[in-house]
Amino acid sequence: YETNVYLTIEKKLETNGCSQMRPIERKFLNGVVRKFRPKKIVEIGVNKGGGSCIILNAIQDIENAHLFSIDLSDDSHIGACVKNLFPQFLNKWTLFKGDVAAKFMEQIGNDIDMVFIDTAHLEPGEILDFIIALPFLKEGVIVGFHDIAAQIIHQMRIRSEWAPYLIYNVIRGKSYLPSGYTLLKHDIGIKILDKNQKRYHQDYFRSLGGQWQYFPKEKHIELITEYFKKYYDNNCSLIFKEAVEFNRHFVKKNPMNQFYGFNSD
Repeated sequence: YETNVYLTIEKKLETNGCSQMRPIERKFLNGVVRKFRPKKIVEIGVNKGGGSCIILNAIQDIENAHLFSIDLSDDSHIGACVKNLFPQFLNKWTLFKGDVAAKFMEQIGNDIDMVFIDTAHLEPGEILDFIIALPFLKEGVIVGFHDIAAQIIHQMRIRSEWAPYLIYNVIRGKSYLPSGYTLLKHDIGIKILDKNQKRYHQDYFRSLGGQWQYFPKEKHIELITEYFKKYYDNNCSLIFKEAVEFNRHFVKKNPMNQFYGFNSD
């Protein structure tokens, strides 16, 4: 994992509460970047920026490497660990916040070498984020997820955090997990996507067909709907439309949404 590279920032990450990953997960993420040396990286889901710090530190000696980070929240704490603790990383970092990934993908552009997704964990969550990112990913791209086994490891959780687990297992590609672990035991992993991903698009969209645990804001649904019409075929757009209409009724009528604080506008 070239752990020595990660260890240069470990103390600051831990003492400042920047990362919710366990040490082996942080080393794994560092190791993925060090092994494959991607140059154009997109991170979806930033929070304080612990994952951003790990990736940025790992690409400091990779010429022309750059991290584009996206977070739905516009809160001031988004990415704060990068800004406050590692200002030397800012020249390789662009932060987009306050909207869904579909808002920013065209600005980021094609030929993305790696995408790392750590967002809602609740459906549609990471499923939707991966489908949004897919049209801009290079062939053989590295796709990583955190919390792919959260619901299995943390069995006492009330919430059903299955989104990253579901999409990780549906994606066509070769899996890489931390040494000595299986998907059922560990919470981070990557896939190297197979060629000809267009053959699998409808499978990914059908993963949205279950009961969502939250419903995105209507303005985001409208934006994503137009985005999918532009980058996917009509069948995929219809599947998304059906999933939205089913869940618009289900999620908004479910009183548990108020308990969880999910959007209902």
